[in-house]
Amino acid sequence: MKKKITALAILTVMTLALACPFILAGCAPRDEILKVYNWSEYIGEDVIEQFEEYYREITGKNIKVKYDMFDENELMYAQIKTTKADYDVICPSDYMVEKMIKENLLLKLQSDFSEYGYGEIEDYRDTISPLFTSGENSYFKYDYDEASGEYNLYSRTYMTGTLGILYANDSELYKNSAYGEYSSMSDYVESNGWAVLWDKAFDQRIMMKNSLRDTYAIGAIYTLLNEKSKYYSPDLSPSAALNATDDESIKKIKEYLILQKPFICGYENDEGKEMIIQDDIDMTLQWAGDAVYAMSDLQDEIGKSRDMSYFVPYEGSNIFSDAWCIPKYSGNPVAANLWINFMCRPDIAIENMDYIGYTTGVATEEVYDYIIENWASEEETEYCVDLSYFFGSDCDFADEEGRVLVYVSEEDYNAFEAQFFSPEVIERCAVMLDFGERTSAMNRMWRSVKA
Repeated sequence: MKKKITALAILTVMTLALACPFILAGCAPRDEILKVYNWSEYIGEDVIEQFEEYYREITGKNIKVKYDMFDENELMYAQIKTTKADYDVICPSDYMVEKMIKENLLLKLQSDFSEYGYGEIEDYRDTISPLFTSGENSYFKYDYDEASGEYNLYSRTYMTGTLGILYANDSELYKNSAYGEYSSMSDYVESNGWAVLWDKAFDQRIMMKNSLRDTYAIGAIYTLLNEKSKYYSPDLSPSAALNATDDESIKKIKEYLILQKPFICGYENDEGKEMIIQDDIDMTLQWAGDAVYAMSDLQDEIGKSRDMSYFVPYEGSNIFSDAWCIPKYSGNPVAANLWINFMCRPDIAIENMDYIGYTTGVATEEVYDYIIENWASEEETEYCVDLSYFFGSDCDFADEEGRVLVYVSEEDYNAFEAQFFSPEVIERCAVMLDFGERTSAMNRMWRSVKA
């Protein structure tokens, strides 16, 4: 999933590339370099430096992290599959983890750090939320990292999120909608779901994602599961609609994506969240983490504010997970395993989550304390959230009834649920699987839509 990236980050990487080519080109001994391939700015500001210090403390040796970024899973996959790039750690999304396991492109994680000969190393990798383990409570309703009946052999969950609508509460264009009369923008969005992104009343005030998978996902949910579509198919599940890639479904969804194209502002990667704050648009298809960022820190950074909300429509949406893995051609798997262990350390997981805005896969008491400190209301309110689904009802800090409660104010609740979405939101979402043999047909469809 695409993440926020700053000009400073880009400048820093370019400066390092020019000033330190002997490091970034890999001229130093390979065991002194860790090559990380991750989504754009998908990590806390000081975490890389902290890992280098952690590595030195554990091993007594120095390590230099070479950090490269990608914008699409398929780009990362091509680097590993086709060019056999020797990246040590990658962060693919759920469906891509499954695909790369099947194609023998990932290494199993080290099961016992004692074999490294560095003494006892504390293992943080079992801190992952029970939502990401196999079984009936699994977040994703399928095991994308499973082999021989075991789970988490190849990966550890890093972040998760949903795809929804980020909209401005002060917009009044809904009053011109042909869908009916509504009392507010939120009433309008929640009443119509994904159909709002096809409403001509918002001519040139809507943005979609410049991504085949994201835009197709929502096109599929709207086309097949929204009552305003002529192809409404109420018997389909969100998973079936989201993964409808047969010729007939592609034809229907393509029709609605082309129908939408003349009155949207365009397709974006990162700029949509800033454009809505700047009042250039009123709605944008958005990832939950970027929505949280837009409703909080980004407004301070650009010096302008706008009242916004995030909503995952009732007819369904995409839920995703990104996970740390070690690719087949890694030149330093020892450091890679220590990196993944470090990323699961609660304080580092919190630092990453706080900076990115997505939901960490780590579920410990430290994470719960962070939630209380940053989200909890000083008084008990009507918004009482039970997070036992995330932490587990048998965790040490659950109450006698197995609940892990947090009280959130009305003002903060929308942003809170964007980051820690409820079981009800999870239930109406589904995972978008790999296109597999339908990839070429999907790419042709997307080129036709964009033409």
